[in-house]
Amino acid sequence: MVKFAHIADCHLGAFSRDQVLKEYNLEAFEKAIEISKNRDVDFIIIAGDLFHNPHPDMEIVDRAVKKLMDARKNGINIYSVYGSHDYKISQASLLDVLASADVFKKVVTYLEKDNVLEFEEDSSGVSITGLSGRKNRADISYFDELDFPEPKGESIFVFHSPIAELKPADIHEDRSLPLSLLPDNFSYYAGGHIHERIEHHDEKAIYYPGPTFGANYTDLERDQRGFYIVEDFEPEYISFDEPQFIKERINADGLKTDELRDEMDRLYEEDMEGDILLLKISGTLSEGVPSDIDFSEVRRRFRDKGFKTVFLNRRELEGKEIERIKVKEEKEEDVETRLLEDSSGESELSVNFQEELLSVLKSGQKDGETSTDYENRIWNGAWELIKRRDEYENGKDRLKEGENGDDQELETQEKVKKGKDGQISLTDFGGNQR
Repeated sequence: MVKFAHIADCHLGAFSRDQVLKEYNLEAFEKAIEISKNRDVDFIIIAGDLFHNPHPDMEIVDRAVKKLMDARKNGINIYSVYGSHDYKISQASLLDVLASADVFKKVVTYLEKDNVLEFEEDSSGVSITGLSGRKNRADISYFDELDFPEPKGESIFVFHSPIAELKPADIHEDRSLPLSLLPDNFSYYAGGHIHERIEHHDEKAIYYPGPTFGANYTDLERDQRGFYIVEDFEPEYISFDEPQFIKERINADGLKTDELRDEMDRLYEEDMEGDILLLKISGTLSEGVPSDIDFSEVRRRFRDKGFKTVFLNRRELEGKEIERIKVKEEKEEDVETRLLEDSSGESELSVNFQEELLSVLKSGQKDGETSTDYENRIWNGAWELIKRRDEYENGKDRLKEGENGDDQELETQEKVKKGKDGQISLTDFGGNQR
């Protein structure tokens, strides 16, 4: 009999601007490790995104490492792959340091000459291997090109990727891994990256535990947070029921700002008890703009009502457009091109460069994307274009239509993953060479 814990998407360090949520997030991870220890697991698997970014706050790191080392001192091995938040191609990751200090073992180990993944042999007799996750399909080519070992006996494959056939509707098909690319014949497939609990029992036993707490508003709206304790490859879901969330929504369509304030006043008078209030306000005001409302005061009032914190989502709240600027062109991009041409004394290629840069800079924040991730995406996309400006000026290659900073990261992955002999290399992918 083998017993192990399957944990994923802890995102330690998320909610950096809200100390209450930040603490709850860290406590959920600590609780998962403590339960695993008390349940006498043989080992723990962390299927990516242990931290919310590659260089988290050292106070968070200190507490996380203490908890992991407590498990290690109790004879529990810990195995991990990198998630899309743990690692950046241009930076060393803290996880490399922790692996070097034997806090855990990275299971992405391969033979460089043959492009074959190797197994880590746990003292329980279970063989473990896997691949790290990367953003925007950058990991799919690794699944396609590497040779996977044939499992012998009880075995686990760890990965941090959405599976196309199992993914939630909010994950685009192009960002998913076909089920056929997962290697065959493993006893258990320990997934991460999808922030929902998903279980698949057909040809492959695939499990996603979802996050231990969450990393954004959408995560906190979900009803399940937790991890798996897996005994003899039969998973038991350990659900975290605390803290208690109260979820409320206000539709502001057609309301004036004073009327929206009245709606919030009525909500305030309702009998509500809980730890965290999740308040989503959306819609288009008929008069006024969102900035007319003091949302800091709204949060303060609900905290005075007894909530430990208020997570207020108003990204979809907007004011009614008062005036439209009439222009002769029908399309927005035509207007932008004309303005660039009118204001630029340079060549047409310079205008092309400006158009591409403008396209990156005006990209909106995606649903569920944190401010930090949004800023990083815009910065990386703009910087990649700036580095290639000479190609525009000299009449060379032009970026493909619609290409942005995320796609540039994928292209960079393609360039670095192969060595001189064309062999795939995982050193820039969170892996170890032998």
